[in-house]
Amino acid sequence: MRIHDLRHSFASLLVNDGRSLYEVQQILGHSDPKVIMRYAHLSTKALQEAANAASVVVKKAA
Repeated sequence: MRIHDLRHSFASLLVNDGRSLYEVQQILGHSDPKVIMRYAHLSTKALQEAANAASVVVKKAA
């Protein structure tokens, strides 16, 4: 295991727990937002929750 692997896992855990990419970027000290995008992978559950939240907003607007 390498330090890079730990940073990657740490970032992914934070994002999947609802932290924003900006917050994780600041914690890890990245100046370029493109870099953090490589570290943070959203889980299927997190993506489904985001889609469901959008569905609620659309229903309220209708």
